[in-house]
Amino acid sequence: MRCIKIKINRKEFEELFNKYKTDIYRLAYTYVNNQADALDIVQETAYQSYLSKNKLKDKSKFKSWILKIAANKSKDLLRKNKPILVGDISILENIEAEDKASLAIFLDNLKTLSLDEKNIIVLKIYFNYTFEMIADELGITVSTGKSRYYRALEKLKLEEESI
Repeated sequence: MRCIKIKINRKEFEELFNKYKTDIYRLAYTYVNNQADALDIVQETAYQSYLSKNKLKDKSKFKSWILKIAANKSKDLLRKNKPILVGDISILENIEAEDKASLAIFLDNLKTLSLDEKNIIVLKIYFNYTFEMIADELGITVSTGKSRYYRALEKLKLEEESI
C-alpha cells in the first residue's frame, strides 16, 4: 500500500503552528529551563518544521509531529553542553509566590532525570498523554513507558524529600 503525502500550504502551516506554539514553548522550557533558549527552540522548530512540512503524512498528527521536532531541538541544545540555568519563572506572573517556589523546585529536580525519563514525565504530566500514546511517540512498549514513568516519579519524590 502506498503512503500518500499531504501538502500543507503556508497558511495552513501558520494556523497549525500558531495553535500549538504555546505547547512548543512549554515543552522547550521544560527541557532548557530558561526563557531565551526556549524561545530560540520555538523559532528553530518553526523553521525546521516549515522546511519539512511536506514530510507530514497526516494533518491530525501535526501536534505530536511538531512537539517531537521541538523535543529534538531541545535535546540538541542540551547536548551542546550548554549550562542549564535555574528556571527563569519570572514569566509566570499569575502564579502565587508559594507556587512559584514549588515550580522552581520541580524544574530543578527535573534536571536529575535522564532524557528518557524527562520525555515521559513531560508527555504524561504536561500534555496528558496516555501510556499508549507515549509508547507510540517514543517507540517503546507500554510497560517500558510505565516503568520509566514511575521510576522518574520516584526519583523526583526522593529529590523533594532531600530538600
